[in-house]
Amino acid sequence: MASKFNLAGINADVLTSKNSKERVHKQQALRQGEIQILCVVDIFNEGVDIPEVDTLLFLRPTESLTLFLQQLGRGLRLPDNSQKQCCTVLDFVGNARPEYDFASKFRALIGKSNQPIKTEIENNFPHLPLGCRIELQKRTQQTILKNIQRAINSKRRLQQLINSYSQHTNDALTLSSFLRINPQVTLEDIYKPKDGRIGGWHWLKGDEISAEQADIYAAYYRAINTQLLSCDSLSYLCFLRDLCNNNFSFTQTPQNQQYALMAHYNFWDNTGTSLGFKTLEQSLQALKHKELQHELAQVITLLINRIHQQESDLACLPNHAIKLHSRYTRQQILAAFGAHSFDKKSTAREGVLEFKNQNLELLFVTLNKCEKTYSPTTLYHDYAISPTLFHWQTQNSARPEHGRGLSYIQHQKTGKTILLFVREQGKDENGRTMGFVNYGEVKYQSYNSSQPMNITWELTSPMPSEMWHEAGKLAVG
Repeated sequence: MASKFNLAGINADVLTSKNSKERVHKQQALRQGEIQILCVVDIFNEGVDIPEVDTLLFLRPTESLTLFLQQLGRGLRLPDNSQKQCCTVLDFVGNARPEYDFASKFRALIGKSNQPIKTEIENNFPHLPLGCRIELQKRTQQTILKNIQRAINSKRRLQQLINSYSQHTNDALTLSSFLRINPQVTLEDIYKPKDGRIGGWHWLKGDEISAEQADIYAAYYRAINTQLLSCDSLSYLCFLRDLCNNNFSFTQTPQNQQYALMAHYNFWDNTGTSLGFKTLEQSLQALKHKELQHELAQVITLLINRIHQQESDLACLPNHAIKLHSRYTRQQILAAFGAHSFDKKSTAREGVLEFKNQNLELLFVTLNKCEKTYSPTTLYHDYAISPTLFHWQTQNSARPEHGRGLSYIQHQKTGKTILLFVREQGKDENGRTMGFVNYGEVKYQSYNSSQPMNITWELTSPMPSEMWHEAGKLAVG
């Protein structure tokens, strides 16, 4: 490459491990403009600051996001008193190799977003960090979208990777080792393909599933795909891990009873009596299956390892299964609070759920509402004002002088506890229903308007900075 540039009249040089002793000299030559291009191989990836660099050429493939970002960072430094306005990145690997992973590279640049990467690209990256932008020409955008579509981890693609696993390692093939060897594949990818009610790791591997085993395979797949992948509660996941390791036996405590009922509905999705079980313990014992238990244990370990937030007991409900600042599915919340029982399943789908016998009310909020899912009468305006204040809009019938509207204003006087559960949107980037984060107990602060009422709640526990960042970003956006 350096020879081609020199033949074209552009001063270029080369730095590799073979002439690394000249590193300082060549770096100075580049900074002072004596050469315009320096071709490097596995040098200057990190630990060097050359702010004058305003153009990067990627000429090698990498599946490492860390290495990709380190290389990109060589062009993002801003020198003092410089007219440098941007960094131009020319990625020739993307043009030359159709298997190049555009999706993960753009995901790394965008950071946390609940939108599919395809949507981000089509909408010109609305969730980039402030002050950053990515511009794609129309033809480039089309090329990238086609690449992503081809590279989607479908059942066929995943099975190809499984079949070629032994070519890359001598380790036994397990779910954990497969994901380690194939970092471009996520746990969500593994549980996306399915055939009817059945999917998951053993199904992908091609294990034979008899008609007699179909129900238990479906139960495990349902629990992992629709419930556990949308939950990040350390205490609940640890309970499930212990349950799995103890052959589905558990110590009888009030909190464990709540966890057990959550697990029952996560796996079986119906009342115990309708399924022929006489007790909660019997329904969990029916989940015994050596291979599926091993798969579940690996999934739980992977989920626990990616938890970042700190959960704690609710001050108003100590030793309860639902913890502060953790994310739960609606199914898990309904079971934990007793809306579901072993003999009766709740059909509640509204944004407000009241438990009169407990003097308790749960508020379910979706910040980014989709008009396809919500009718004009349920597109309530809900958003975080600050880490301790939340604006919530009641149902259209609520009035401050009587009924439910008045009960909110007087809830501290009547001793009612109100808990706020919030999710960013209905579906995540993988198309799964998102769980709700428990923002904890809220107390009435003020209101305006009527039918609907606009209520400002004060959170008794401030939301963590990451939650506030996401809630604030969605409210603004």
